[in-house]
Amino acid sequence: MKRIRDILELSRIGNVAITGFSVLIGTGGYVRSANIHLVIMAAISAMIIAAGGNAQNDYYDQKTDAINRPERPIPSGRISPHFAFIFSILCYAAGIIPGWLIGMDTGLMASGVAIMLWLYAARGKMMGLGGNLVIALICALAFIYGGLTVKNPALAAFPAVFAFLMHLSREIIKDVQDISGDRQSGARTLAVRAGHKRALSVSAFSLLLLISFSPVPYLLGIYNVRYLIAVILGVDLVLLPVIYQLFKNPLGADYAKLSFILKIDMLVGLMAIALGM
Repeated sequence: MKRIRDILELSRIGNVAITGFSVLIGTGGYVRSANIHLVIMAAISAMIIAAGGNAQNDYYDQKTDAINRPERPIPSGRISPHFAFIFSILCYAAGIIPGWLIGMDTGLMASGVAIMLWLYAARGKMMGLGGNLVIALICALAFIYGGLTVKNPALAAFPAVFAFLMHLSREIIKDVQDISGDRQSGARTLAVRAGHKRALSVSAFSLLLLISFSPVPYLLGIYNVRYLIAVILGVDLVLLPVIYQLFKNPLGADYAKLSFILKIDMLVGLMAIALGM
């Protein structure tokens, strides 16, 4: 039982669940008229690939995690690096196969995302802002994956853009949080290259774009008024004090707290979209 808990922690089961929910949201409500078996298969496929990417990320981040997060499964010795690597490869394979069974477009996307996850895990810490952009794109593609499954990817465009901006901001904040260990391990993240203030300014600007775009689906008649109310009260008003902190107090901000707030706000945003369909 303890081994299973360690594997779930390695997989980051909370993030994996968000990935599956993102795929469902990406169907744009067409899940009711689509082949439910294919939709479930797509959600499970994306979740398994995400678990593999998280495990592989921990494999490549052993040195920085030993400094920044010594309680993680690998640096704490609860899971060996070899096991984490093999587990990640098996997850990629187990997630890609259902993608191809659903269709060629979903198969290509599943394969492409697995490759990007490997690239990010291996080189993301050396890519500066590029690494943050890659992981934000991967998270956004979960919605497109759902849209492709119901043969209507255009429905997933708005949630994908919102997810991209939210994840971009959060990934930069996480890099600032990890800057000490990243410097010692030779990583070249945006925070290391440009410093706290500039990196967090980019993070804040991403959230400002998100707030600016949030009413657009309602104004275009894509989502109903329930979405507008939920996104303003549950997302936009929550993000404003976060943006204030990033701009006005970049060195004194509680990065772990801000990252957690954004993670919870992602779920609120997903629920707002679900209400608006």
